[in-house]
Amino acid sequence: MPKKTAVLVCSNAGLDYFDFPKDIRILRSVIHFPNDDQVYEDYVGMDAETFYDRISKKPDDVPKTSYVSVGTMIDIFKELEDEGYEEALVITISGQLSGLHEAVKRTAGSEDVNLDVTVFDSKTLAYAEAYMALEAHRMFQAGKAMDDVLRVLAFIRDNNHVYFAVDTLLYLVKNGRLSKFSGMAGTMLKLKPLLTIDEIGKVVSLEKIRTTPKAQQRVLEKYFEETEGLDVITYIAHAHTNETALRFKKIIQEKYPQRQVEIAYLTPVVGAHTGPKAIGVGYIIKHT
Repeated sequence: MPKKTAVLVCSNAGLDYFDFPKDIRILRSVIHFPNDDQVYEDYVGMDAETFYDRISKKPDDVPKTSYVSVGTMIDIFKELEDEGYEEALVITISGQLSGLHEAVKRTAGSEDVNLDVTVFDSKTLAYAEAYMALEAHRMFQAGKAMDDVLRVLAFIRDNNHVYFAVDTLLYLVKNGRLSKFSGMAGTMLKLKPLLTIDEIGKVVSLEKIRTTPKAQQRVLEKYFEETEGLDVITYIAHAHTNETALRFKKIIQEKYPQRQVEIAYLTPVVGAHTGPKAIGVGYIIKHT
């Protein structure tokens, strides 16, 4: 008999914006604003539309984020044990972008947790991470073992890529996701860099571009260059820039009518780093 296995994913994946199996647990990060004493749980306390409306109106009120507390993690693991789960798989945002991965590993190995917990570093975030959680859940429901699931997740992790453009570097710099030097230079010159997540899961700047439309065009160009002749799932991740996302989808499907194209919101705890109007196009090579 296969083990009863729980799937957990952090809220950076943005799974809330999809119709997903509700037995997937979400480890919710929180958002703090410097001029607001209230703490907002990702999606539950503040959803993407509300968040982007707020930071667009108050661009200097740059939010900070923090991952789910250790106490909450322990409570969730105990709940799962009480519900008869024998093991759990936790899929996290890239360990290069957050301390969550190491925090979950430490918590899972503590004397307060009896559940057998496996922690998987997605080395990414947003839709690619959400897709990993959905695939893991599907495979466990089909009776697959943990080792089989981890092999598929490793394939997805090694065979997805995303390019994105931000309208401002302010949020990436303030939250320490780009070096202060490159961020300050970009702000002074009003550059709109082409960004990506590299193979170790870090945000890096690839090209310096002078306008947002040109940066967005370059995102599409890189996507088309890399996916020619490939069988891929395509995703467009955006920070409340719906019209641009729909335009991108139309352009992609005009060239590749048969391609599956998902449009996904960047949830607030990701948007706190990208700022409003960010948009990315990514792909996942289909596994067999």
